[in-house]
Amino acid sequence: MLAAAGCGSASAPVARPQTVELGWHENCGTRDEPIPISTRRLVVANGRWSVDLSFRNGTRATLNVIRPHHAGGTYFGLEPFKTASLREVRSRAEIGAAKPRAIADRFRPAKPGLLRPGESWSGSFAGPGALPAGTPLRVVLGRFVPEGKIPRGLFRGFLCISRRVVRLKPVRGAR
Repeated sequence: MLAAAGCGSASAPVARPQTVELGWHENCGTRDEPIPISTRRLVVANGRWSVDLSFRNGTRATLNVIRPHHAGGTYFGLEPFKTASLREVRSRAEIGAAKPRAIADRFRPAKPGLLRPGESWSGSFAGPGALPAGTPLRVVLGRFVPEGKIPRGLFRGFLCISRRVVRLKPVRGAR
């Protein structure tokens, strides 16, 4: 996963209900300050989607999980991109436009709030809305804000954006 400080095609066909086994293993942190993330699956149902994953705070900092200006909110969700290129992720991050469009409104178990070094969260998050088919989708987690002294390689506030993408299948008969 990439760490981004601080969207996709509106004309894409809608994804049909489907379950995609992802099996992604990524690190949003650094080698010395890891945030390993295991993304297991993406489930698309009529009007809702969910992601099953786990992550661990392998850094030396306590991480707050927040969404600025939204009490109790997060940026856990999915973001469509025009390409599968990491260059697009980086360019969006530079201008603060890497936030997910499809934001989770349900967590099981409860959404993570404060993660001390070594603590982890495992479960699913879900949100409303149709997802685009054929469009590169990335999983987004955050916003993570380290407390106290920030270890080298981490940012004051960052999102974790998957390096990998998933492309969903369209509703039958759609282009």
